[in-house]
Amino acid sequence: MRVAVTRRCAAPPEVIWPWLSDPHKHVQMLPHTVSQVEVRENGDIACVVTAFGHHEPMVVRMVERQEPTRLVEERVDGKRAGRSVFDVERDGDGSTVTLTSDVDLPFLVAGVARKPVEHSLTQQLENLDRLSAGEGAN
Repeated sequence: MRVAVTRRCAAPPEVIWPWLSDPHKHVQMLPHTVSQVEVRENGDIACVVTAFGHHEPMVVRMVERQEPTRLVEERVDGKRAGRSVFDVERDGDGSTVTLTSDVDLPFLVAGVARKPVEHSLTQQLENLDRLSAGEGAN
């Protein structure tokens, strides 16, 4: 299942980038469906994702960085394929950020999960906008 959301953020790409690429900052923008978050020594992010009352542990690794325009994360725990891509474009004095998530889900589950996943991705970009705008003001 592929889901993509886009948001215009007030901060420029140079301010957005650390929130994407620094694991300790990145975890601050995760949606409320992600809990028990831990940044491991190697930079991997371990967490638990909750959906429909089901809790699934996962580990994510940043596998591609093109500062400040593209970051790719992949799920690396071997349980289910997953990939998220953040594409950042300058938009005047701010940025347009597109977050695309590919999750390996059975067909029927994907149909039910699409809207909640879209909501969580939207929440993540809202958090990114809020956090990066605050940093840009400092």
